[in-house]
Amino acid sequence: MPSPLFSSSTTNRNPSGINSIDALLNGSLWLSSTISFSFPTSNSTSLWSTYSNGYGPVSGDGEPWRSTFSPLSSTDQSNFIHALQQWANVIKLNFTQVGESPGNVGDIRAAYTVEADSLVLAWTYLPSGSPLGGDIWINTKGELNKEEWNPGSLSFETILHELGHALGLKHPFTDPDNPSEATLPPDLDNTIHTVMSYTYANLDGDEGNGFSFHPTTPMVLDIAAIQYLYGPNNNYHTGNDTYVYDDAHTYHETIWDAGGASDTIQYTGSIPSLIDLNATHPSLIGQAVYVQANGVNLGSPIPNVWIADKVTIENAIGGQGDDILVGNSSRNSLDGGAGIDTVRIETQYNQATLSKNTSGYTVKLNTDPSNEDTLVNIERAIFDDYHLALDLDGNAGEVAKLIGAVFGATFVNNTGYVGIGLSKTDEGLSYEQLAKFAIDATRLTDHDKIVTLLWHNLFGELPTDSEKSPYVEMLDDGDLSIGGLTVLAAESVINAENINLTGLVQTGLPYIEVG
Repeated sequence: MPSPLFSSSTTNRNPSGINSIDALLNGSLWLSSTISFSFPTSNSTSLWSTYSNGYGPVSGDGEPWRSTFSPLSSTDQSNFIHALQQWANVIKLNFTQVGESPGNVGDIRAAYTVEADSLVLAWTYLPSGSPLGGDIWINTKGELNKEEWNPGSLSFETILHELGHALGLKHPFTDPDNPSEATLPPDLDNTIHTVMSYTYANLDGDEGNGFSFHPTTPMVLDIAAIQYLYGPNNNYHTGNDTYVYDDAHTYHETIWDAGGASDTIQYTGSIPSLIDLNATHPSLIGQAVYVQANGVNLGSPIPNVWIADKVTIENAIGGQGDDILVGNSSRNSLDGGAGIDTVRIETQYNQATLSKNTSGYTVKLNTDPSNEDTLVNIERAIFDDYHLALDLDGNAGEVAKLIGAVFGATFVNNTGYVGIGLSKTDEGLSYEQLAKFAIDATRLTDHDKIVTLLWHNLFGELPTDSEKSPYVEMLDDGDLSIGGLTVLAAESVINAENINLTGLVQTGLPYIEVG
């Protein structure tokens, strides 16, 4: 049990041999599986070590002796405990709060003091045999004394950062005092990967001095490193959990899920989002989060939801916008919801088998038939080398039927034509507007020639005067628009047979992405 004079026992952990972990390891960690914490309310000498291995004599400049010492407010204590819980969620440690007395204080202690440099937000003593080990000090002249420590704030991220130190993590960049220590490469030394970093940047390299919404959990590299020290919390989220995201809140987090056979990420909002179920891969869900320079958003949004290493989330449900879903190596159910939704299938087209079922499609890897994904409400499937439109009952069906009617059935195999048509209808062109767009592409304006073209493509022969005259007259009199007539031709049973619409429903419609 720690006291003002003695720390709990610590030990050392050898490097893992994995740079992304070792770059965050200080080398020391708490030995016990139960770590206590407390909030000092007094700088009485009975509660602090005056020895040289502690804070030194009262006449010195040790933090407790400064006149600016003050306890954390009840609100700050509550947010501190919430931040500590985010670490507890991912590691095999128990945290218990204790009241301070001359015979008992926490392993981790947190209070306010002062540092003249307002850019210094806080500092922490790493786990050690010294009574200082684990103590966290908040600078009253810094930002943490000017704002609430709510999740998403710089202050909350700072507390996550300081708790990382208190548990045995270090900064991932070069320490001039220890230049031989492992460090992260520049592309990983970023707060989107680890709250122990000082760098704020997006994936394009735009760098600022903060985020519009800061991390609310340890991030992917933090979780890997802290679990190397203490082991994973295998009792956290072991059932079939659903992680629900909406547009009413902003997110910046990493999911740790210890088990379950059918876990789900579900988005209920309307902002186009990316949900990637692969561990350590980024997703962009809901309200965008930006890197900022002095409060101004820079560049593209940053990934705001990650899945920790060794975590399997089986299912994804998109929202009302045009979402992108990416499965992993397990059996996935990928439901796009509303909108024009895309599934990215990270393999060559000839390495997978796509099949129609009653609710949508299934995709199996030829090398692993047990890895079968179910696609529901998915309009586009993108392989590494191939694009398929699956909404033959929607936009893709309209495009295929119009190509057959206007250009002839063989042109349904023209992936460029299909890509152009999809780009237009996905932009919001109505069926009739798309039909007029197709006719305009033929450069025909004469009503007689337009009717002749449609008739020939449907029946394979030129119409007689008596066969085409009723349609020409309706166009001439304005009783039927060119787009309207083209839609009638496209919707005919014979056109559906010509383009083998039934077969396209089974296989999808190949296209080249344009624009």
